[in-house]
Amino acid sequence: MRTGGPSTDSGRVWRPFDGLGTEGTPRNCRGRGAGSGVVLLWMAAVALGSPACGGSGGDNQGTCGSDLDCPGGHCIDGRCVGNDAGGEIPPTDGEESGDEGGADLPPVDDGAGADGDEDGDAPDETPGETDADADADDDAAADGDEDTDGDEDGDASDVPSCVDGDGDLHGSGCAGGPDCDDADPLHWNDCADCATTHAPGCACAPSEGYECYSGPAGTQDVGACAVGSRWCVGGTLAEDCEGEVLPAAFETCGDGIDNDCNGAGDEEVFGPCGTCDVTCRSDGEIEPSSGDPGSSGLMSNPDGPGVTLGAEDVRAGFLWAANDPDGSVSKLDLATGAEVARYRVGLWGNNCDSPSRTAVDGLGNAYVGARAHVGCAGRSQGSVTKMAGDLRYCVDRNGDTTITTSTGPGALALGDDECVIWRVPVGGAGGTPRALAIDLGDEAHPEGHPWIGLFSEMRAYQLDPDTGAVLNTVGLNVNTYGFAISSDGWIWASGRGPSPLIQRFHTTTLAVEPAIAIGTCGNQYPYGITVDIRNRVWAGIWLDGNCCAARYDPADGSWFGVNTRPGWGGIRGIAADADGTIWASIHQNWGGGAIASFHMDDGSGLVVRDIAGVIPVGVGVDEIGHVWTVNQSSSNVTRLTTATGALEQFPVGPNPYTYSDFTGYQRRLMIPRGSWTRDYERCAVDSFDRWGMLEWDADVPAGASLTIAGASADTAAGLDAATPVVLAVVPPDAPPVDLEAAFAGAAVTLSRFLRVTVTLEASPDRTSPVFRTINVQWHCYRMP
Repeated sequence: MRTGGPSTDSGRVWRPFDGLGTEGTPRNCRGRGAGSGVVLLWMAAVALGSPACGGSGGDNQGTCGSDLDCPGGHCIDGRCVGNDAGGEIPPTDGEESGDEGGADLPPVDDGAGADGDEDGDAPDETPGETDADADADDDAAADGDEDTDGDEDGDASDVPSCVDGDGDLHGSGCAGGPDCDDADPLHWNDCADCATTHAPGCACAPSEGYECYSGPAGTQDVGACAVGSRWCVGGTLAEDCEGEVLPAAFETCGDGIDNDCNGAGDEEVFGPCGTCDVTCRSDGEIEPSSGDPGSSGLMSNPDGPGVTLGAEDVRAGFLWAANDPDGSVSKLDLATGAEVARYRVGLWGNNCDSPSRTAVDGLGNAYVGARAHVGCAGRSQGSVTKMAGDLRYCVDRNGDTTITTSTGPGALALGDDECVIWRVPVGGAGGTPRALAIDLGDEAHPEGHPWIGLFSEMRAYQLDPDTGAVLNTVGLNVNTYGFAISSDGWIWASGRGPSPLIQRFHTTTLAVEPAIAIGTCGNQYPYGITVDIRNRVWAGIWLDGNCCAARYDPADGSWFGVNTRPGWGGIRGIAADADGTIWASIHQNWGGGAIASFHMDDGSGLVVRDIAGVIPVGVGVDEIGHVWTVNQSSSNVTRLTTATGALEQFPVGPNPYTYSDFTGYQRRLMIPRGSWTRDYERCAVDSFDRWGMLEWDADVPAGASLTIAGASADTAAGLDAATPVVLAVVPPDAPPVDLEAAFAGAAVTLSRFLRVTVTLEASPDRTSPVFRTINVQWHCYRMP
């Protein structure tokens, strides 16, 4: 119960004015009367081009200083703009839906009368009538006849008609007062439920009052809606619930209030951007996917929408085995073991090329280095060939709209397969390419650049992924035999000369550190090389008699060795997985074969599994639970399914010889970076159409980063060569970012097409950012 008394304040509520009559023409376009004190409240509800009074004229394309210059529209960026895309304003005064909504503005004094007509009375009669009295009728006498309050009942007060359902002279609007039960003529102030309902008409004591609310169920105390008070007036509870706030018919855009009390907050009804700016356009919040075109090094976020660093199935789809005497590469499906394609590679496509090391980039494309060292007269020029991992990267060179390519163990003639993207000579004749790895990439090529190491030249070459052109070279002090990338951007080389060595160089700075002598495993020569998840380097040692794996820790310069099978010849290939297991392919001098595994930290858990494959040269891991060896003498590959221990053999080309990162897993294990791209096109009808805000949602842990860059061009095709502009680096940047301002600050032109690239980089402890959504907005001033 409340005590006190009813409020005596009263006031008038003004509804929004739409500025239009029912025929879509401006109404009340007289401005503000000299003495009326009425302020016109304009709410836009018409399309651009609708007739308007004042401001910039009928086309709404002129300049303006405020909304008052734009009847029927908004003044945005100095131009009058209509609201056709914002939705029609719901009626608020009982008008039919064909009207654009909103109550008519009360009459405005134009100097001829109090209400803007030509006489001095209260109503707005037909223009030209001449009565000059002060009542509400159409005659010329102040006689009080007919109606004096405008409600057409002839009385002197604006009182609703009496509603008396039970004939007891009590009810809503009745002289006898309200009725607590209008269906029972015997009770109007002493109803049985008065003690609980406190209904209008119930008997009460002076100054007594109760909370009341007459809105729909579930709306009380939601948003703007609030209870009021029903006070005791003349011994009965009044009909009015004073002070209650009921749901509004529609939301007021952008006022921060849930006007319709539906619990959805302040629904901003104009425009897809939800900003009350009717010029704003957007594709909405986009949730990135690892399967989006141009996505690299990402996987679905396991805890919700968006992506995080990882590897997607398409990246881990194939094994690439170089067939040494055949001048070809076999492409195997990791899930089935089937050979799905075979490609001629090198400069001749035969045994003279002697292909060997293979590596896979972040898009699933493969590279193979051909040694050309087998003594073919005049054919000692080494080379690198790039092959597409997916049909979308193949090249329709003959323009017949069909990709001509191998679909099984049979290879097409050299140069005929359109999934062989390019092949280039590298270094000088006799240089002997024998090491290959893909670096971590950059904004232009997040899939990574191939690095080929030439044994005889002691030099590493960085190639352009698009063309094969040489981008950089690095001189080394070792005869390179294998390469492996680390998560901090170093490539480690196993050196089989001039003595047992390893050496590293940085793929970004091109810094080269001194070579390091093998400090364990009998100081024998290294073959395969890999890097574990702690950035420690492992080399497989050949012909040491113990099949020893040598580990070097660059953090403290220490060496550690694990003997896997004493009495055998040694280790050829070596690989690390995400669980901390080291895998090695071992064999006797020139026969047999086995797979060894142990834990990377202390060599514990050693297991050696004999396999049917003979002379396993390379070993590799994939993301779907397999370990593979490439078996030179038996011309097949062996697959170990780690969950079951099952061993299987699958045929490839003759005498395969590769022990580099032939599934791409080792690079994916090391890579701290992934990227996602999306292209946008804005309207371009008028010169003043422009880009708007960039917003995103992401979680970036300490030490990690998320970089958003943009590139713009006049055409979609021009985006590939456009200059990138860094729009945000998280941390410290936070949304939103003004695209126009960002490009202007970089002195780069922002045009109709925009490509947004988001790059995720992990923290030093490999914690990944989570990239959930992105929203790009633009502004169109001439609505469709």
